[in-house]
Amino acid sequence: MRQPNMDKVYSVKDVARMCHVSNETIRRWVRKQQLNAYNTTGGLAIKIVGKDLEDFSRRLNVFVDWQSE
Repeated sequence: MRQPNMDKVYSVKDVARMCHVSNETIRRWVRKQQLNAYNTTGGLAIKIVGKDLEDFSRRLNVFVDWQSE
């Protein structure tokens, strides 16, 4: 089984694909402050650090397909 890259930064689209959910679901998790995320300069793109995604998946028991990274 592939281990998560804790330092890698993922886009909303990447995380949605890895969790098998929609982009809007990822945005909703971020808005509800369940999933830590960061805006790029100018706030145009949401980015999620691998460590935050791993913490989120363990805390809320959300499946993450690290193989599809």
